[in-house]
Amino acid sequence: MKFKKRLFMVLCCLIPAYLLAKPAAVAVTALTVAPGIPSGIPVAKSSTFYRFEAFSLRSADQQRHYQVTVGIPNGSMPEQGHPVLYMLDGNAALPALTDELFARLQSDDWPVIVTIGYKADAQIARAYDYTPPVTNNTALKEGPQFGGAEQFGLLVEQVIKPQVAQRVTVDRDRQALWGHSFGGLFVLHTLFNHPASFQTYIAVDPSLWWQQGQILTAEQAFSQNSVRPTIELLLQRSASHRSGDTLPRDETRRLAEQLSQLPELTVQYADYFQHDHGSIRSASIPSALRMVQGVD
Repeated sequence: MKFKKRLFMVLCCLIPAYLLAKPAAVAVTALTVAPGIPSGIPVAKSSTFYRFEAFSLRSADQQRHYQVTVGIPNGSMPEQGHPVLYMLDGNAALPALTDELFARLQSDDWPVIVTIGYKADAQIARAYDYTPPVTNNTALKEGPQFGGAEQFGLLVEQVIKPQVAQRVTVDRDRQALWGHSFGGLFVLHTLFNHPASFQTYIAVDPSLWWQQGQILTAEQAFSQNSVRPTIELLLQRSASHRSGDTLPRDETRRLAEQLSQLPELTVQYADYFQHDHGSIRSASIPSALRMVQGVD
């Protein structure tokens, strides 16, 4: 269900159901496959529809260790290559990719599915990787470090994408990025700062509250740009509301409405009010797969 230049809202509680903007300078030498870690590690996951393999990466500061799993369709490959869906929080996303889910896909144009997870300390690592550079001088001084989204974005662009391309032919004009919570925040950061990195963006219960809504300032700058690529965006929201969040409860819907005014964007929005912040993650995956396939 897609509507050009206007917002589509689904009340699921009632109906069951970095290229245009210059990135900050980051040492590219930091983004390499970790020495001593083999690529193409077999994955203990079986499927009638996919074969899975994995490779590992390490951050330059040795603090974050990634496990990237590539799901390659068993069927025939389209002439232009498979569409590809990159999924953050791979530790949680990968177990949700079941044959029962795949069997419901209605198109023969099966996507390559790339889950990006962590080998250890996932909560601390994702808090750094998925959050934009902090612009507030009163940033938290305790707890996990934040602000690594630019470095992580380069890791995806300059290391993970080429590694995937070595394993399977993908259609570079049909690349999607999916993220939940802080992952959804990273999806929006990438959209607003490097919109040509992907053609489809899926943000599930994005943490708009982070740093008192800092990401909304980035949205304003993005909306004022004179040039934008053609983009599809899906925003999904659960019934949960974070304690202490000063933004309006319907801020995700308001964001979707605002972005739907941009002529280059096709925006979809869905309320999943039968789900909380945790359960919406798995509930969002079927629509993400259909979207990357181009199925309404």
